[in-house]
Amino acid sequence: MKIKRILEVWEKGMDGAPLGSIELADDVPTEFLFSLFCNEQDRPDPDMQLAYLLDAPRVAQLQRWCSTPLEADRFDYILSAYGLPDLPQSPQ
Repeated sequence: MKIKRILEVWEKGMDGAPLGSIELADDVPTEFLFSLFCNEQDRPDPDMQLAYLLDAPRVAQLQRWCSTPLEADRFDYILSAYGLPDLPQSPQ
């Protein structure tokens, strides 16, 4: 299974509603994502399959893997992941 990473976009604040999602590039390193949050995890999540609320410095660090400009002052972002089934290989 392939893991796809997205940023959920929310209205700012605790009562904010979801607005959509933005895909991160496939080449965002899992190790990099883990390094952003490893000190906050109760149990290690090295595959980064849980969801994490991003503060402004983390949003800025993820910008290079996102084709959409991120605006941490206007929106809240949650790093999330979902699984995609592996595509069958075509016969050679």
